Formats: sequence, C-alpha cells, structure tokens
Amino acid sequence: MRVLNELIEELTERVAREGGYPVLIYEAPTGYGKTVASINFYRVLSKYYMSSGLIHVLPMRSIATEFYCKVVNSVSGDEVSYCKEVSEDPIIGKAIRELRLAKHDIGYQFMDFIDSSKAPYFLKTVLITTFNSFFHNLARFPIAELRKYRRHYEIPRTSIFTSSVVLDEAHLYGGDPGSGDEKTLFTALVVGIKALVEARVPILIESATLPKQFTEAVINMVRATGVNPKVISFRYGVRCGNAVGNTVLECHDDEYVVKCLSLKWFTKVIDDEAISRIVEHHTSVGHRVLVVRNTVGKAVKTYLKIRERLNEDEVEIIHGHFTTKDRTEKLSRCRKAKVVVSTQVVEAGVNISFNTLITDAASPSSIAQRAGRVLRMFEDEDAYVYVVKSDGDGVYDKSVTINFTSKLVEITEKSNYNIDWRIPSNKLIDNRISFLKLINDVYQGLDLEVDSKRYVDFVDIISSPIISQDRLNMIYRKSEGLIYSSILLPVYVGMRPVQTLNELIENSVPLSTNFIRVNLNKILEVDGDGLSVIVLIEGDSDEPSTYIGESKMPLKILEDPVEFLTRSLSGNGQTLIPLAFIARPEVYNKVTGLVV
Repeated sequence: MRVLNELIEELTERVAREGGYPVLIYEAPTGYGKTVASINFYRVLSKYYMSSGLIHVLPMRSIATEFYCKVVNSVSGDEVSYCKEVSEDPIIGKAIRELRLAKHDIGYQFMDFIDSSKAPYFLKTVLITTFNSFFHNLARFPIAELRKYRRHYEIPRTSIFTSSVVLDEAHLYGGDPGSGDEKTLFTALVVGIKALVEARVPILIESATLPKQFTEAVINMVRATGVNPKVISFRYGVRCGNAVGNTVLECHDDEYVVKCLSLKWFTKVIDDEAISRIVEHHTSVGHRVLVVRNTVGKAVKTYLKIRERLNEDEVEIIHGHFTTKDRTEKLSRCRKAKVVVSTQVVEAGVNISFNTLITDAASPSSIAQRAGRVLRMFEDEDAYVYVVKSDGDGVYDKSVTINFTSKLVEITEKSNYNIDWRIPSNKLIDNRISFLKLINDVYQGLDLEVDSKRYVDFVDIISSPIISQDRLNMIYRKSEGLIYSSILLPVYVGMRPVQTLNELIENSVPLSTNFIRVNLNKILEVDGDGLSVIVLIEGDSDEPSTYIGESKMPLKILEDPVEFLTRSLSGNGQTLIPLAFIARPEVYNKVTGLVV
C-alpha cells in the first residue's frame, strides 16, 4: 500500500464513521497506484452500508476497457475473450477478492462489445464506464433507450445515486485553462458533481495532473452545497498530516520518492526532422520508444517513415480511428514492440512502459501524462523526453502550447536545471524543476470556462424532480448530444453483409460529426444525395422478424446527427433503425486504420 492510498482509506473511514459522505480529490503521480484507492474507497463505504456499488468513470473507452479487464481478470470464472491480453494487476486483484465478488457482479458500459457484462442501466456491483455514458444516464438519457420517446431513466439514476462514484483521470474533463475548448465537457463535469454532492453521493476524484484552477473550481462548487471536500495531494518534502486551510492535505511518500530520484531525466525540445534519427539511436541501444503525435494523420506519416528503417514487427501504431477488434489486437502488440507510434489514446491509464518518449508539444498536463509512460516500473535509470515543436495542431490551445514550449527551452537550454516528470513539487528537487511547477506557471492567470447556457439546461434536466419528455428531447437536440462539441457516429468498415450486432460493433470506427462533414466524400459511401447506412429492420405484428440490412438516408441527416441516433423510420410494414454509416472500402486498413 502506498502512503497516500492508506490516507484515502483513513479519511473515508473517518468521514463514514462520523455519518458524513466523503468528497475527496486525490492527486498523485502517474504510476503511483491510485486506481486501487477506488476499490478500497467503495469497500470502506460498503462496510458502513453507505454504498450499494462502485461506479468507476474514465474519460476514454481505451482506458475503460483496460481497467475493466484488470478487474474482471482478478475474479475466477470463464475467460473474457477481449481481456485475454490484459494481465491481472495483483494489487487490484487482492482488493477485488476482498469484496468477495463474482464475475457477474462486475460490468461495463461504453460503446465497445456486447455480452452479459454490459450494463446500460448500471445494474452491477462494480461498474466501469466512460464519462459520456455516465453523464447521459445521469441526465436522464439512458444510452440503451435514446430512440425511445419515453425512457426508463430513473433505473440508472437510482444506481448512480446509491453508489460510490469515482471520476478517474479527471484532468481530461476540464481542458486547458484559458482556452475554452472543452468548456461544454467541463460544464457537464461541474453540474454532475454538484448533483451528486447534493444527493450526498460519496465521490472520489483522481488525477496525476490537476491544474489549480480545476481543484479550486470543484472545491468552491462543493462548498456551496454545504459539504466540505478534502484534497489529498502528493507533494515532495511535505510530511503527512500538514493541513492547509483544513481542506488540503499534502503528503510525501518516502519510499516512492526514493525510487523517483533514481531516475535521471533528460528533456530536450527538437524539430520534427529529428524524430527518425532519435528513434534509430535509442532502438540501437535497446531502448523502447513511444512516439505521440497530436493528430492521426501525423501519427500515420511518422509510423510509415519509421517502418522504413526498422523491421515491420518492431513498430506498431495505435490511435482512435481503429475498429474495436483491431485496436484490441494492436494494444497487445504494443506491449512487445520496440517502437509505438500513437495519438493521445495512450496518454492515461494504459499500463505500458518505455525508456524514451518523443511527443508533439501540447498542453503541459498532457505532456506530463505522456511522460508518465516512461519507466513506469523504474526498470532503468535513464529516462528521455523529447518534445517536438508544435502549435498544438488545432487539438490543443495554441497560446498555451507555445508558452509551454518556450518554458521548456528556457529550462533545458538556458539553465542548469532539468525537469522531473514524476515528482509533484512546488519547490526545487535538488537541481530539478517539477512538472507541477511548469503546469502552474503556464496556467497562471487563466481560468476554466463554464458554458452558462448549458449549465442552466444541465441543472434543469438532472435536478428537476419532474421534467417532461418534450423538454428533455428539446435540450438534447439543442446541445447536440449534451457534452461534446461534435457527436461521435459509428462508421462501418468491415465485410458486407453484416450478420450480427457484435460484428457491426467490432468493425466500426466512431468518428466525430465534424470530421465526417469535412471529409464526407472521402469517407462515406455516397450515392447521389443519399448515404449508405446499416439498419436494424423490424417487421410488423404480422411478420415480427428482426434482421440487419442496408438502406439509404439523405445527406441532410448530417445537419442533425441527433436524429440519426434517435430516429426510427416506418413504412411498408417495417421499422428501420439506423445503426452505422458505411465507409468507402479504400479508407480503412488493419495496419494504419481509417485515414483520409
């Protein structure tokens, strides 16, 4: 047990014993083992009959899948096919076994897979889900019933309001302070936490890299409900028990710091042209290299260039534009490859370790997370981080990215200091400057923005005791899918005809509506003014058979993607339910994914 994990347990126990409901913000380095605190958080609360289950929320499907597999693999029973490449985490396994759970007590809810463990109504003792699914269910839009006019939304909400909720990798919900890029997502997070706290739901918020603006915003919002939150932060050189304003507990872990100090960090800002040369050098001395690009296009170009210099089986690529089936296979190969080229899908939660990181410049929180993939098990001493000059590539705020890159250059080239990417500290660590100081310096004076209009709508649909279906549907349509600036729509890239729903899910790529609109004729199968769509065909009462087929939908459906997710077409004694757009066959291959 890590010192701070034990502190989380002690605080949870103390609050529960006194009859309170804990709201904890937990900040500790990447690779520290925060995840097991989630399970122990629930274990303590269940002992006091304060929680009927654990809902563990993650920002991305890739890390939600990995965590689910770690949990389910720790319980005896039939092997889960898509989890066979994920090894059991012994610490998580011990914590799960102490709860005496069976495999059927553990479930998931996100876009991938369909089996008996999928729990769209959140009716599992331990449930792993994405924030997208979690917020939809909290906001009375159960994913399983989006196409229904009247929905059974109080079933998952009852589960949420009687469970312990853990919001993991919370830095990915807020975006960059000052940029406003993800203010809709941050608004959903703030409103969601507010509703949970008002209902006295125990909450644990976890991350390695929380900007002060994020923590302060959550603290102020929670206090406004009459609840006093606690912040538990790993800080170098601060002895456990020191309290700041009775809210923030800062704590130093001697054993972990000794391991971190054994790492010798080397950080350098480079140009794009140097990537191949640096990869070749580090692989020649036996190092494993992770290359993270900000966009899929850049990742594919880099992968193809590196593959010209190395054997094909030594290099792997993974990004968000692969099918579920191919992504699972690639993640397995990433664990063995000498070089992995990726986008931000490996940024958090994926437990793979490298000697060397080469990454596009991005927000400081993102770079710190990417650096968390370097020597996670302290298996060597020399740790290398190369940051490629970039303006954020339209993914990250330009001014924040450039300011951050300038500070890196100033430290690494114009001072006698280096950067420590593992130990959080507000002061110098010998001759090292902590990544935490970099984050706070870059974000100083900036704020996280809330979308005021959506804030009012979100509070309305989550907290109103009674709300009409028309009001719910109007808000959903107006906000185009609630929490993201662009709805994700499934695009099928597999063999036709499609036989089963699992085949459809395993061979579909989720793409943002904006991306599809911009690249429409390059991606989708277009026939005149219609799009080819895979549909579920349901017969009428005389012929009640159900099967999967193909149909056409007008191009204008992309003007209102909510309609694609919620509508059903009736005629000729049949009901057609659109499931996925059909891709042009040439846009996808198993090696590089969907690329335009």
